[in-house]
Amino acid sequence: MADESPFKGGRLGPFHLGRRFKHKELGSGLGRLYEAHNVHTGASALVLMPDRHSDWEPTEDWRISASSHVSPPYVALEVGHAPASGRLPALSELLDLLTSAVERLEQNAEARAHLTREPIGRVRRWLGRSRRWLRSWHGRTLAGLASVALGVGLWLGITGPGKGPEHEPRTAHGVAAEAAARLDEPLMINKHDRGEVAIAYPMPGGPFRNQAKAPCFADEGEVEINGGCWMALEKRPPCLKNQAEYQGKCYLPVAATARKAQSLLP
Repeated sequence: MADESPFKGGRLGPFHLGRRFKHKELGSGLGRLYEAHNVHTGASALVLMPDRHSDWEPTEDWRISASSHVSPPYVALEVGHAPASGRLPALSELLDLLTSAVERLEQNAEARAHLTREPIGRVRRWLGRSRRWLRSWHGRTLAGLASVALGVGLWLGITGPGKGPEHEPRTAHGVAAEAAARLDEPLMINKHDRGEVAIAYPMPGGPFRNQAKAPCFADEGEVEINGGCWMALEKRPPCLKNQAEYQGKCYLPVAATARKAQSLLP
């Protein structure tokens, strides 16, 4: 006998089952007949599931397709898959069963509309699968987790680290400080020509190679930060993108060339 376990609808092989034909439309003796479509191609299909009242059940795995042509007139039966020990009587019974199902639906307008419609497009198939997946247990679980993650992300964005003097400014340390000591930072302030240029990164953990180093000239407004000399600006945070922010103030580095020029003065 055929498998009598209850079928709750949905996916069956490459087909997604839709409306089931009622007993008054189909009659008895065939089983359960569904409108369906191929999930890969979107083509319309009829799927018949034998039940305990059916006189026939499949015994071999066949995959066939039939076609007819008006001009020149011909009909064709194409075999996509046949079992190695396939028997033609089994194929004949399969065709007889499908023929009986179609004959019982000859006057059914809904069956005609289903079988003669255009294949379902790729986007529509994708949307349908997405809706069905979201209605499933796995889909609802993942959607719930995604909602929680989105809420946490929004909360962190609102209550995350603030900006301003009350927060400890970021300063590069360790490898970043060593890297800064080996690099020339061409964007500096020269106190003698007043050419103000900028940096766009956090306060380094050490002085640049071409930056004036401690001891700094405090009487000229220089401030020592992490071994380098900096000039504090009147601008207060938020600093412009061409300024360094440190402990609630905006700074520009002092060029070492300014120190060399001053050392020549008497």
